[in-house]
Amino acid sequence: MLQWLMFRTLMGKVPFLVKLLLVILSIACLIGGAVHLLEPLKFPTWFDGIWWALVTVSTVGYGDFVPVTIIGRALAILLIFVGVGVMTLLVTTLASIAFSTNQSFRYGELAFVGEGHIIIIGWNERSKHTIENVQEVEPGTPIVLIDETLTEAPPGYKQLHFVKGNSSEDAVLKQANIGLAQSVLITAKQQGNEFTADARTILTTLAVKSQNRDVYTIVEILTKEQLENAYRAGADECIESTTLTGAVLVSSLLHHHMSDVVGDLLKFDQMNQLSFQPASDHQIGYRFIDVLKAGYDAGELLIGIKRRERVLLHPPAETLVQVDDELIMIIRRLTKAK
Repeated sequence: MLQWLMFRTLMGKVPFLVKLLLVILSIACLIGGAVHLLEPLKFPTWFDGIWWALVTVSTVGYGDFVPVTIIGRALAILLIFVGVGVMTLLVTTLASIAFSTNQSFRYGELAFVGEGHIIIIGWNERSKHTIENVQEVEPGTPIVLIDETLTEAPPGYKQLHFVKGNSSEDAVLKQANIGLAQSVLITAKQQGNEFTADARTILTTLAVKSQNRDVYTIVEILTKEQLENAYRAGADECIESTTLTGAVLVSSLLHHHMSDVVGDLLKFDQMNQLSFQPASDHQIGYRFIDVLKAGYDAGELLIGIKRRERVLLHPPAETLVQVDDELIMIIRRLTKAK
């Protein structure tokens, strides 16, 4: 009795599709073995009987094995009737699973199972722009979008997995597989006042870092007063979008069309691309001006050095490139042939 209860408990955890396949295989083995014993000349081996039973139950009927006895044909009739019902059930079950999976993926209910992915939190024009440019520059990088306002996954994006829910909840972050992500971008939810938006962003940062302390986390902050709190929460990099926008506006007022210059530097679809490049062995120890001249011939314009947490824009010509320096470059990208 105890063994039967344990068996029922175990079978209760097995998916219905697996149970159905087990039933089909059991019937095929049982009747295949029986017809082998009944007609050993027509079905020389047990496997021949099982093969005939599977072909018959699937209503394919190759005709390579045919029973000739009354009992054998009766078993064949039984298999045909069973096959019509069981195979119909199997096909509808598979179709139901496929439809359910597709619906779960569409409505953000399916967990992401990959690794090395980018997680973007919040759906807005900034995150939309980010997704489009990342997919252009690194088309093979999977992206997970977490948002609670969308009703379904935004259409037209490949390699994009949508997770619906509150990004400050552990279950939602686990659904996005935060533990194996390479980086996270938290965009500010610009609804209500800026203080509330920043408080929500900092709360999300705390939740992200509690799940994966090593994941590189970029946070968009709206108010300068909350920058320190964002870093305390574990943010690796903070983007003060209000200050950046204000700086571009002031520059454009004082120097007309300066916004066009900044925009071109930051666009990934332009010929020039701003990026960090680790200093190579043949650059370390040389003067800034020497590295600038050598790089220019290769289509690279050196404009500064990132030295740990310091950024040195347009440093003195005699500044020496050190180990672990990152060079701030404008890379000339080749245009695609039309």
